[in-house]
Amino acid sequence: MTIELAAEVLAAHLPILAFTGAGVSTESGVPDFRGPNGLWTKMDPDDFTIQRYLSDPERRQRGWKLHAEGQLWGARAPLEPNRAHLALADLYRAGKLSGCVTQNVDGLHLMGGLPEEVVAEVHGHVRTVRCLNCQTTWPTETILVRVDQGEVEPRCKECGGIIKTTTVMFGEHLFPETMEKAWELADQSHAVLAIGTTLGVWPAAEIPWAMVQAGKPLVIINQGETEMDRLASVRLDGGAGETMAELAARLIP
Repeated sequence: MTIELAAEVLAAHLPILAFTGAGVSTESGVPDFRGPNGLWTKMDPDDFTIQRYLSDPERRQRGWKLHAEGQLWGARAPLEPNRAHLALADLYRAGKLSGCVTQNVDGLHLMGGLPEEVVAEVHGHVRTVRCLNCQTTWPTETILVRVDQGEVEPRCKECGGIIKTTTVMFGEHLFPETMEKAWELADQSHAVLAIGTTLGVWPAAEIPWAMVQAGKPLVIINQGETEMDRLASVRLDGGAGETMAELAARLIP
């Protein structure tokens, strides 16, 4: 299958919904999860369960240290949007894209130029921190300053509760208001463009699946197989940055 065919299918079914995963950010230096050099080759997946986070103080301390050092996708990580993020913003400005549902927490779609109102970050983001007890929220940087000052495990100053970034860990429910926003974007769209995702993490993956069931074409850009390859109208095996730059050039006059 060719990029020309992908452009032809999408151009006939505007506007498009982008559905993105970790592979859209690897060019920006963010590790993916399941690739040959992915996060799960270096870290224990159980470290990213809410059960481990709540029960293991050392896990929480380790996490705050990594965030303060700018590791992984932390709020201080020196990340810049790449060609894929910029291409999606170009498509939105050209009226070709309705919005983006992303499983990423790095905020790069917003940095790349997509307005916050058309981005549904279904797994949350690292820009804010919340107390798991009283639900008070703060900008993440205010908590990282406390880590800089020697707090190994900062707690909520209102109630003493455990705090964490506003991200969804394994074992947590997705934020209802964000999922509602994602479904609204899906309803407004006539095709779905899945980029850098294996389409295997539910319930987020229900969105592209349901769009296909409603007769809307699915175009996939990913390095390696996905769970929905058999449902795709077009499937392109390649990196997100280069492929999206080429695709946007064909869709925007």
